[in-house]
Amino acid sequence: MDIGRRLNEARVAIGYTLEKVAQESGIGISSLSDIENSKREPKFSQLSKLAETYRKSIEFFLTDEPIIENVMLWRDEPDTQEEMKEKETEFRQLCEQYHNLEALMGEVKESKFPPIDVKSEEFSYKDANRLAEKMNKEFSLGDIPSMTLKQTLEEKFYVKIFHLVFSGSAISTCSAKFGLAVLLNKNSKQWRRNYDLAHELFHLLTWNVFRSGNLEDNEPTEHEEKLANAFASRLLLPTDSVKDKIETAMDENSNISFEALDEIAREFGVSLDALLWRMLYLYNKSVEDIEKYLEQAKRVRINRPLRKSDEPDELPERYCSLAIRALGEGKLSLIQFSKYMGISYKKAQEYLTEGEDFTDEKISISVV
Repeated sequence: MDIGRRLNEARVAIGYTLEKVAQESGIGISSLSDIENSKREPKFSQLSKLAETYRKSIEFFLTDEPIIENVMLWRDEPDTQEEMKEKETEFRQLCEQYHNLEALMGEVKESKFPPIDVKSEEFSYKDANRLAEKMNKEFSLGDIPSMTLKQTLEEKFYVKIFHLVFSGSAISTCSAKFGLAVLLNKNSKQWRRNYDLAHELFHLLTWNVFRSGNLEDNEPTEHEEKLANAFASRLLLPTDSVKDKIETAMDENSNISFEALDEIAREFGVSLDALLWRMLYLYNKSVEDIEKYLEQAKRVRINRPLRKSDEPDELPERYCSLAIRALGEGKLSLIQFSKYMGISYKKAQEYLTEGEDFTDEKISISVV
C-alpha cells in the first residue's frame, strides 16, 4: 500500500496543483510533497482533510485495489479542464455514496437496459428513431414522455440522476460498481433538462455499442451526438401524439401559428426549436424551411411570457430516503450523514430528533 502514490493519483484525477491543495486543505506545500513522495506518512487528520479535498473516502487511500476511472461523457464541456475534472470527481463521489447507501441497506439495484445489436459504424438515424419508439413502448412513457421519463429511469431502471450547478448541460457514465448515472445542470430550464436527459439516455442505451471502456472514449463523435439528438427528439415528441396536437390546432387552410406551436412545445416539455426541427421529418419540410421558421420564431418569442421552470433537488429522492433510514438504524454516523446529504452537522442532528415524539406502537389500517 503506497498512500503517497494514491494521494498523487487522486490529486491528478481532480486536476489540482499542490498549491491548490494547500489552499483547500490548509496543509503546507512542502508537507504535501513529502507525503506524495512517500518521505513520510500523513497524520490521520491530514489524510482525512485530503480525502475531503479530493472527494474520496479514507479507505480509498488505504487499499491496494487498482484505481478504475470510468468514462464520463460530456454534453457541452466546461471551458477549463479544472472545472471539468472537479465536476467529474464530485459526480463520481455522489454515485459511489449512492451505491454505499444501497449496500448498507441491502438494497443494491442493478441498472440494466436491453442489449443493442447494432455495430457502431452501422448505426443509422433510422436505428436511432426505431430505438426511441421501442423505448417509448417498453418504458410505457405515454403520449407526453417528458412527464414520466425521469421517474421511470429512476424507479424502474435504477439510473442515478443528480442535479448540480456547472458549466455544461449533462454528463453520463456507466460503472461496473455503481451502475448507470446522469448528471444534469440544475440551472438549466426544465425543457432543456428533459432534452438533455433523453439525449444522455441514448448514450446509456448504446454504451456498449460506442464505448470500448477506454478513457479516450469520453468524447462522442459528431455522428454519435447527432444520433443522440435524433433519438431524444423522437422519444420526447412521439409521431402520433405530436401530429394529433398540431393538426387539431390547424386552421381551415392547414396553417398553424407560432403561438399554437409554442403551446404544444410547452405541453411536451421541449423547446419550440426542438418541435420545429421535429416537423422537418413529420411533414417533410426542408432544412431551409425550418431555419426560416426558427428565425421568425425568435421575433414571436419576444412577446411570449417566460415559462415557469421548477428547481430540481440536487439529490435523488431514493438517495435521501436511504441515507435517512441508514442514519436512523445506526448504519451511518451523523458526520457521514451530513457529508452524504451536503448539510451541516447541526442540520443533520435534526433528523435524529424529528421523530422522537412518535410512538413505537405498530399501527395498521384496514383496507377491506
